[in-house]
Amino acid sequence: MQNNFVSSRPPGRRRTFHIAALLLIAALVFAALSFFPYGKTSSAQAATWNQVFNEDFNGTSGTGVNTSVWKYDTGTGWGTGEIENMTNSTSNVSLDGSGHLAITPRRDGNGNWTSGRIETVQDNFAAPAGGQLKITASLQQPNVSGSAALGYWPAFWTLGTPYRTDQNWPHDGEVDIMEDVNGLSSVYGTLHCGVSPGGPCNETSGIGSGKRACSGCQTGYHTYTEIIDRSVSPEQIHWYLDGVNYFSVSASQVDAATWSSAVDHGFFIIFDLAIGGGFPNGVSGTNTPTSATQPNVPMLVDNVQVFTSSGTAPTPTPTPVGSTPTPTPTPSGGCTGSTFTQGAQSVNSSTGLLWFQPCGWTAGYVIVHYIVGSNTQQNVYMSYNSGTGHWEYSVGGFSAGKTVQYSFTYQKSGLQYDTGWYTWTHP
Repeated sequence: MQNNFVSSRPPGRRRTFHIAALLLIAALVFAALSFFPYGKTSSAQAATWNQVFNEDFNGTSGTGVNTSVWKYDTGTGWGTGEIENMTNSTSNVSLDGSGHLAITPRRDGNGNWTSGRIETVQDNFAAPAGGQLKITASLQQPNVSGSAALGYWPAFWTLGTPYRTDQNWPHDGEVDIMEDVNGLSSVYGTLHCGVSPGGPCNETSGIGSGKRACSGCQTGYHTYTEIIDRSVSPEQIHWYLDGVNYFSVSASQVDAATWSSAVDHGFFIIFDLAIGGGFPNGVSGTNTPTSATQPNVPMLVDNVQVFTSSGTAPTPTPTPVGSTPTPTPTPSGGCTGSTFTQGAQSVNSSTGLLWFQPCGWTAGYVIVHYIVGSNTQQNVYMSYNSGTGHWEYSVGGFSAGKTVQYSFTYQKSGLQYDTGWYTWTHP
């Protein structure tokens, strides 16, 4: 996941977060959205949606999941630094008798943690060519906060079906629909793709939303949704919280082969609740869990559903990346009549500075996509420099006469846009 801290998924086991850098928390915080609780009743679907999977977790309290529908992932480590042992015990994964799945972390008298992780047996959830895929779940994050929540790491996510046979992560694609850590009542959405480290998706961080506020998500049920849209060009992925589209990624942000390998195939669904690891440690600034961390607080899943569509846009229709307004940048400062201005300049003999300046408006975030010489494309969040009014990112690996190609993705008034490509040659 791309968030305030770098994250990754390990080759083939589960999502992994390797903390690499703080990516300017203030620059990724957005104005609060109005979110509404979501209970057992499913929201109405557009007439063109066809339901292909539904799980309401009905059953007797204290029983396990239906193993014709779900697989248990058991073991420990997962390459993430998390410390729990995932089990198939009903003390960790069970139905609550009221139509919910409970994944509950436990700690024994010796300080050893156990928890649960399940994935769907079915792994052909795919957006048809020219159509769409919608995966959505209603769940309640663990209702724990403060020091008692340190190390909690709930997640609802998908892995590309090819991974089950080739274990090729992140090439096969991963879409993180909901993750939070340390009881912060937030949500992170991320696409992982390409190669690791680096590559077109800037692994191990991926391309992600950063931390988004999720008010009430620990005290009630809310919906977390991804839509893969292959009915538009370029293809897109959209993330929703309670029906609000808070983040999008476009196929134009990576090369065509990377996108196709990560997105244009089937997926399977995963729910898990990890304890400790690189992501919660990086956010808290300390090793987690601690002696204050409270066990026995579950993530509760009300239902999970999958839909496909033959090409008619869903409701609400997401605003496509790259739609109007069309940017009209000026080449060297000055904002008259322009949406933004941008540029590049030499820092030293081996480093260049790429910058982006909104013209009379505030960007929620700015991502720069760049290729130095014949190297692989990189995609990173820029940092805001209040002194210059620029979003900036320093790029190394230059020498005299070497050229960088670059473009920007930015958020304006809650919508995301892509610019064209620019070229700059280091003097």
